[in-house]
Amino acid sequence: MTFDQSLNRFVDFLKEKGRSPSTVVAYKKDLKQLFDYIYKNPAIDNPAKITTEILKSYVEKLKKENNYTLKTVSRKINSIKTFSKFLLGEGVLSRNIAKEITHPTYENKPSRILTEMEYKALRDTARKHIRLYTMVELLLQTGIRIGELSRLTVADVAINSAPKHITIKAFESNPEREIELNPLASEALGNFLLVRNSRPTESEFLFHTKNGRPVLVRNIRATINKAFKKAGVENATVNDIRNTFIVFQLEAGMKTHKLAQIVGHQRISSTEKYLCLLRKKKDRVINKIQPL
Repeated sequence: MTFDQSLNRFVDFLKEKGRSPSTVVAYKKDLKQLFDYIYKNPAIDNPAKITTEILKSYVEKLKKENNYTLKTVSRKINSIKTFSKFLLGEGVLSRNIAKEITHPTYENKPSRILTEMEYKALRDTARKHIRLYTMVELLLQTGIRIGELSRLTVADVAINSAPKHITIKAFESNPEREIELNPLASEALGNFLLVRNSRPTESEFLFHTKNGRPVLVRNIRATINKAFKKAGVENATVNDIRNTFIVFQLEAGMKTHKLAQIVGHQRISSTEKYLCLLRKKKDRVINKIQPL
């Protein structure tokens, strides 16, 4: 089995196991990078000749490169370990050559929560551009993921019904869910749709490019990062908006199980980890999203 054949079969294996498309892409990219390193040694002309020593030297090289965090290195090790187990199961290897590869230890940085001044500054900066403003308001008032924002279609938006809501379609392992819109979100969406629908387009996507395709996640991220910079908000990312929404709703009195449903957490523990970030908590219980 050649390297290319092993990679193609491994990708098929991941898909059969129900791994998400993003995971498949990441693993494939990681292994291509590993193969590029191995190709420098002409004596290793197929996957059966990969050794533990080669893998260890490759991982050490990754650790020394400044453009990789230890968290990224750890993810690449996961790719290697999964691939090694796959080759063992296929009979290409006689033993698990990645078993001795250890993950580097690293500390997860605490989630960044925007202050009221910071998210208001972001909102004010975005206000001059109605599409950007609507994107920011949706993220702030619903806590949806940036990928979910990118995939929203006009049909997913219901602002003429009661209650007003958006539908987040099932994607990968995340089931479909509905999120009720608070007044700020529904107003921003309503104003945006008036402008959007006044221009001829056949695109189904709420936020689309000139050719009708959805605006890419990386482009949304870059645009909002620029808005953060212009607003004078330092060291903030798009993901911090979601963090801020979650903490704000918990502080307002929303129960974790209710909030987990809204933000699409499959495990309550994913929501509960934010409890340690609460600065204050109101002595009440709410069931509706509070406006930021």
